[in-house]
Order: sequence, then structure tokens, then C-alpha cells
Amino acid sequence: MVNKIWIFLFIIGITYAIFTGRAATINEAILSSPKASIEMILNLTGLFILWNGLLQVAKDCGLISAFARLIHPVTRFLFPELPKQHEVHGLIASNMAANMLGLGSVATPLGIKAMKEMKKINGDKDHATRSMITLLLINTSSLTLIPTTIVSMRKINGSINPSNVIPMIILATSLSTFFAIVVDRLFAKLSKK
Repeated sequence: MVNKIWIFLFIIGITYAIFTGRAATINEAILSSPKASIEMILNLTGLFILWNGLLQVAKDCGLISAFARLIHPVTRFLFPELPKQHEVHGLIASNMAANMLGLGSVATPLGIKAMKEMKKINGDKDHATRSMITLLLINTSSLTLIPTTIVSMRKINGSINPSNVIPMIILATSLSTFFAIVVDRLFAKLSKK
């Protein structure tokens, strides 16, 4: 369905450009986009390699386990269905840490691994548990304390002060995560009735 929407938007945009005499602008954008995309990918690759490496080092030296123990009261509150000493808490903590560092592309595989572990706990059933829904909401709202990807993108695109958005990002993601948890708890209570 989303593919159809995108195709529809492309057709509308191209048709509008042709009828308003801006076909040359579209042609220029189409021809310059691949170069800009490759440059952006190359610039961000180093960043992702660095943070993936740091997260792996943190995992190997026990920092992720320590972080999981530190936030264990929070994860116990957010994920009451999960066994106390299960490895899924470490995956959830890693996912949350990656999101806090603004590394959504690193957080996603960790979230998928956590979902797979929760599915095993659930007995491989085909429906989502409350904990799975909670993780999805927290991962989507993603509390971000250090938006590394956004700061890097702003730097790559010539921003004079790429980090001046950090306070607003912290505020926005804190509010989105708070309201995601509130809505999750509200629907959990309503579904029990």
C-alpha cells in the first residue's frame, strides 16, 4: 500500500512539474541525487562503524550488562511479563542505549533480537505480548540524549552549529517516550476490562 502511495506522489509531482515548466529542475534533481546519496552514505558509514564498534566493546567488557542492571527497575516496571534474570533484559538495555545515542540503525537489530527472545518466552505464538508492544512503542518513540546521526547529518550538510538542536531533541523524545508509555499503560488497563 505504501508503495502505491509513493508512486502516486511521484506521478503527481512529475506531472505538476511538467505542466508548470519545471521539468528541467526534476531532471537535474534526478541526475544529482545518486551522487548526493553516495556521498551521504560514505560520510555516515564511518560514524556507524565507530558507534557499532563502541557498542560491541561496551557489550564485550560488560558495560551493557551493567547498564541493564542499572535500568533493571525501569525494565521490570515496563516489562513485568518477562523473567527477572532473562537475557532479553540485556537486549532491551542495548536497544535503549543505542536509541539514547541516536543510533536507530544500531537499535533496530537489537530490538529485533529482543522481540525474537520475547517470542520464545511467549511460546512462539503468533500474537504480540504486552512486553512486545511496549518495546515497539519505546523503540519507536526512542528517547534520544545524544542524537549522533542528526548532528552528523547537519555537519555534513554545512550547519554552522550542528549540535544546537540537542536540547529540543531531548525534550521532544522525552515527551514522545513518556506519552508512549502512558498510552501503553492505558491500553493495557483497558484491554484487561
